[in-house]
Amino acid sequence: MKRLLTLALPLFVCAPAFGIDLDPKFERAIHDALPVCEGAKVSFEELPLKLPPRFTGTFVKVQSASGHCNSQIVAVLSPAGRVYLGSPWVIEKAEGATLEARLQNFTLANLQEQMTAKVERTRTVDGLYPATLTQTTEAGKMTIDGEIDGDGRVFFLGHFRPAAELRASRAKTFDPFLASSPSKGAAAGAPVTIVEFSDFQCPSCKRSSGYVDPILAKHGDKVRYIRYDLPLTGHAWAFPAALAGRAIYRQNPELFWTYKKQVYENQEGMIAFTFWDWARGFAEDHELDLAKYDADLANETLRAEILRGAGVALSNDIRSTPSYLVNGALVEAGTDGKALAEYVEKLVTK
Repeated sequence: MKRLLTLALPLFVCAPAFGIDLDPKFERAIHDALPVCEGAKVSFEELPLKLPPRFTGTFVKVQSASGHCNSQIVAVLSPAGRVYLGSPWVIEKAEGATLEARLQNFTLANLQEQMTAKVERTRTVDGLYPATLTQTTEAGKMTIDGEIDGDGRVFFLGHFRPAAELRASRAKTFDPFLASSPSKGAAAGAPVTIVEFSDFQCPSCKRSSGYVDPILAKHGDKVRYIRYDLPLTGHAWAFPAALAGRAIYRQNPELFWTYKKQVYENQEGMIAFTFWDWARGFAEDHELDLAKYDADLANETLRAEILRGAGVALSNDIRSTPSYLVNGALVEAGTDGKALAEYVEKLVTK
C-alpha cells in the first residue's frame, strides 16, 4: 500500500498513555470517519496539542492485525459540533507576518515543498479560515484544502464535517468528479457505490486491481464501481497514465478497462520515457480516433480536472492508494479483497 507521505507530517512522536472517555456522539463520529477494519481496536488518549479556544480533541490509536489499518491520528470536535480527523500542522513557530506566509514557510521547511497559500478572511461556522495550498507539479497545479485558526497556530489539512452526517458529507465531496470518472456496474443511484482511489504506477494498486471484479459479477445490478484517478506526484508516469486513460474512456468507455488491465500487466517494465509511445500504440491498435485522442491529451481542462480531483482526495481523508470508499465509509480491502467483498455483501443483503 502506497502511503501519501508527502502530506503526512509526523507531528506527534508519542502521546501520553492516559485513556480518556469521550462524548458518545463524538466517539461515534470518530468511528464513522475511521477506515472499517475487521478486528481493529480503537483507543483514545490525551491530545498533546494546543487547540484553538473551545475546540476539544483526542489522540486516536488504531491497532489491528492488518498493518494497513494501524494508525495514530488526531480527532477534533469544533464549537459547532463538527468533527475533524487527520494530522493538523502546528505552524505557530513558522516565520511569517501573515497566515499565508506562515503556511508557505512551514511547508517549505517541513515538507520541502514550495507551495503558494491563499487564506480566505471569511470564517467558517467553526470560526476558522478556509485555506488553500497550491503545489506546482510537472503535470500542472494541484491544490489541497484545509482550515486555519485566526492566530495562525494550527492548520487542519482537510475539513470539519457534521458529526451525524460524516460519511454522507464525505461522499458528497467527490460527486463533482465521479460523473466523468470511469465506471461500470449499476447506474448512478445504485444502492452501493464503490469508489476506488488508485494510481497506475502503484504496485499495491496493481495487486488489488481485480478486487472489485467478483463483487460486480455477483452484485452488478446493485453495485456501481468508479475508478478515481489519484496519481501521486512521486510517480513519474502516473499522471500520463491517468490522462491517457481518460482520453480512451471518453472515446470508448468499455475499452478503458482493457487499457487498465494492460497498464498493470506492463507496470514493472514501464518507464516515463516510453509510456507515451506505449499508450499511443494502444490507441492505434484499438483503432481510436487519434486526432481526438491527441486533443484530449492536450486538453488543459481535462488535465486540471484530474489534478483537482487528486487534491480533493488528499484533502478529504484519502491517505493511501488504493483506498476504497463504500457509500462514504472507508473500507480496508483485506487479504485478496475479502473484507471489501464481505462489507459490500452486508450492504446489498440488508
